[in-house]
Parts: sequence; C-alpha cells; structure tokens
Amino acid sequence: MKTTKDKILLTLKKHYEAKIEEHRLNIDIMLENPRAIPEHENFVQAIDKELAELADAQDKLESLVEYF
Repeated sequence: MKTTKDKILLTLKKHYEAKIEEHRLNIDIMLENPRAIPEHENFVQAIDKELAELADAQDKLESLVEYF
C-alpha cells in the first residue's frame, strides 16, 4: 500500500509531466500554425513564454526525482 507521501510525490510527478506536455503541444501548435497566436502577441515572445513554463516544470520534475 502506498503511503500518503508516495501518493503526493506521484501526483506531483504526473502534474509536472502533464505541464511539460501541455507546453510542448502549445509550442508545436504555434510553430505549425502561427495564426494560433493572438495578433497582439509577438510570435517569438509567445513561444519564449511557453518555453519558460516548460522549463520551469522540467526543473521541478528533475528536482523532485533527484531529491525525493
């Protein structure tokens, strides 16, 4: 039986993995269909924002795996 600690860590791992995939998909969509980006946003800045979010989730996932 999994402990509460194990359940929390697994939930966090799945959360970060889902965030990574979400931002990868957003970047893919923007690259394949630039019209997906609102007119008021700069194309490069919009992708940079998504990449920053992806990197944040990746860093958190790596820290979780390394330390726990």
